[in-house]
Amino acid sequence: MTTTRNPLSRKLAIAVAVASMAAVTSAHGDDHEAMGMVAGTLPEDAPLYRWPEDPMGWALKVHLALCLIAYVLILPTALVMELANNKFHPLAQIGGALVGFLGIVFGWANGHLGNAYARFGWFMLSLLVVQTAANVCFTLGLLKKSSQKLRTWYRVLGCFQIAFTYVAMVLGVIRYLNLCSQGHLGQCISHFARGSALIAGGITLLFFLRLFGAAMPDVRRPPELFISIIMTIVGVIGTFTEHNFFQSSANAEDSWSHKDLQHTFIGISWFAGGLLSIFMSWNAHPRNRTPIPSLIFIATGIAMIIHQQDLAMSSHAHFLFGASLVSLGLSTICEITMLASGIVKDRDSPMGIQYLSVFFMCSSGMALMGANRDMILFLINSGVDVATYALILLSFCFLMIFYANVLVDAFIAMAGPAEPKYDSLESGPDQGSQRTSTSSQTLGPSPEGRNKYSISSNPLSA
Repeated sequence: MTTTRNPLSRKLAIAVAVASMAAVTSAHGDDHEAMGMVAGTLPEDAPLYRWPEDPMGWALKVHLALCLIAYVLILPTALVMELANNKFHPLAQIGGALVGFLGIVFGWANGHLGNAYARFGWFMLSLLVVQTAANVCFTLGLLKKSSQKLRTWYRVLGCFQIAFTYVAMVLGVIRYLNLCSQGHLGQCISHFARGSALIAGGITLLFFLRLFGAAMPDVRRPPELFISIIMTIVGVIGTFTEHNFFQSSANAEDSWSHKDLQHTFIGISWFAGGLLSIFMSWNAHPRNRTPIPSLIFIATGIAMIIHQQDLAMSSHAHFLFGASLVSLGLSTICEITMLASGIVKDRDSPMGIQYLSVFFMCSSGMALMGANRDMILFLINSGVDVATYALILLSFCFLMIFYANVLVDAFIAMAGPAEPKYDSLESGPDQGSQRTSTSSQTLGPSPEGRNKYSISSNPLSA
């Protein structure tokens, strides 16, 4: 695919990146009192959130090493091989399943089987057994009649396994750091669920960009439709879990604070705005993208920037979340404007500013997960300031996006280019059912402008 080098998009990407980094560094505080580290300002259960005193045993170390090899390296590679119809997929899947099984067994050998992380291991083991059994049946030819439908479900299950691996990692961190254990389960679930949803949206958007080009024509719907569905779900979670929506306010100690009201109405606004955006983009052309999600991101980001918490460290962490959301909204609006102007063709390589949208969506999810009460107390006890914390979160974001790009590149290398399946909007009523045969039918602002930009018919190259 030919790459469109657009100086305007490059300048906009640099400007948004510089502005967001300036916002992050402005939240830096050097003295511990500003971070909320004075003993008198901390809640009574604050000493409970610190690094575990017991050293990590050998069984747990072997468990972590084997599970990382199986669930991060071998099994995702096997999934890519299956999607690309690679003949070595059965061997890779069985090998990854064996390594994963050994890793789960070593995790149980470490003891402490009564927590959510250990119980989730039974689910992961059951998933491995089902996948391996289906793989063996396909390989030996035992499933022939309805093998196509079963193979589709097998592939879907493999895709969900990556999401379940992420859930297992989050549960492992929660268990090891003793988070979500002192009566703040609702707030903890809210932060981790909503943050994970934002990360999932960012990674999905990255897949769409890499596989389908800048305007994502083969998706047949604007990406805001999928983002709006996630926003609606996140809004429901935020409304009913963050601060116990149904708690009684008869007692003065149980009355809602300004933080309770703000978080609840943020959830309601995400739910309402998500419904509106779904309605506007349900039958829309991929280029007809709605700015509603971007406006919600900006409004929520501003609310989080001026949001005040009991601890200064918590306020700084919410500032990071707000700055990421504002940057996400601005970069997405710039992207929508440039696509609507016709500067970028349907199957051109993604613009740099589109990758900024992916990054800021992932970073806002990481910042939201890391802004929960228990994690803030852990950071204060560990002597980590907000600038260091921001750099840690950015590092994790870079690693996740790098990992996703590696999987996409592996799929493209194995599967090769795919034929476009999108019906051009330029076709009339009598031609609507016909597939576009050449890349020259790609949408553009005018016939004169089409010769100015190179267009490729390969939606999978990047």
